[in-house]
Amino acid sequence: GAVEEGKHDRAAEYFRAALDFGRTSELADDAQLALARAYAADEQYLLAGSEFTRFIEFYRTDPRIEQAAFERIQAYAALSPRFELDQTDTRQALTYIRIYLQQYPQSPNVPEADALAADLREKLARKLYESGRLYERREYYEAAVIAYQSVLEDYPSSEYADDALLGAVRAQVTYAQGSIADRQQARYRTALDLYDQLTTLFPQSPTLGTAQGLYDRAFAGWRAAGGGVETAAE
Repeated sequence: GAVEEGKHDRAAEYFRAALDFGRTSELADDAQLALARAYAADEQYLLAGSEFTRFIEFYRTDPRIEQAAFERIQAYAALSPRFELDQTDTRQALTYIRIYLQQYPQSPNVPEADALAADLREKLARKLYESGRLYERREYYEAAVIAYQSVLEDYPSSEYADDALLGAVRAQVTYAQGSIADRQQARYRTALDLYDQLTTLFPQSPTLGTAQGLYDRAFAGWRAAGGGVETAAE
């Protein structure tokens, strides 16, 4: 047939024509699912995703719903672009994965869905991490710290998590150094707290050598700004 020959666009036209006769006809469900799959085979993933959604919504009792829901995930995952671009489709794929795992926890597709989710989350983590680096390069240190911390908060198992926390320490130390005198003590204290978090959460991280040097700078700055005076008096 047309699909087997790779003429997916011709197949899609045929299935659309079948649907034009009415979604209530006994072949409409087959045509709807076939249309979605023809678009996916033709790498028209946005159209495929939309048609899988129509199938899922119109034919709620069809036994193929679970597989269609998984193929919709694959379509949106295929739409997910490089990390530096808009990640709307990535988030949509993750939403559909979350729904799928809730509805079909025993499905044989679960391992692949989990693996797709991990890849997509890593992409979002990298986007956040790179935004932190960009803020840091532009000397927006406070914004850099927030972006770096968001990596850890939103994607704690990401391979970027310890690098992001190191970035937060580094940006916070630089932020404290450039601050007016009466703000320095508190800002260095924040840097020391971030260092403590890094060493606690990632005791084996290769970032710790670099972090130690930042800690030393932060501690010296904190003491110079009056940190520890009250403790010594006690």
